[in-house]
Amino acid sequence: MQNKNIRRILSTFGIMLFFLPFFQMCSDETLKTNPGIFKTQSGSQSQLESNTAFEEAKKSAILTGYDLALNAEISVLSIFTVIMFLNFIIWVFTLRNFEISILIFLNTLLSIIALVTLVVILPFGQLRYGIFLFQLNSLLLFCFIFKEK
Repeated sequence: MQNKNIRRILSTFGIMLFFLPFFQMCSDETLKTNPGIFKTQSGSQSQLESNTAFEEAKKSAILTGYDLALNAEISVLSIFTVIMFLNFIIWVFTLRNFEISILIFLNTLLSIIALVTLVVILPFGQLRYGIFLFQLNSLLLFCFIFKEK
């Protein structure tokens, strides 16, 4: 009974972690040096207005896991679409007590490939905590399922 609950909790976290930020589309330096991102009021922005505009631009440049999964324009990152649907299937299967070891293996493999791809493509500073928590959750679920076997 306890093993089923742990699987359910970890698979639920796998779905919820897609709401966290996964990576920032541009670095802080790019945001600071690109004047077109901020609204200008004839060059007379105060420091507070400038900081507020910077934070708003930074928030709009950060993508969550769902943004990555549902964005079909970025072909390299379409692996997140497969990972998101796979996590949803794993979650449903854990609620129904089906066998999920093959799905967990595939999910872990794809998430490692996605992480390595992002590290190669993007500067490391643009990756956000959601991708690391998702990777940790995938590895924990993998270890837990295969430890049972």
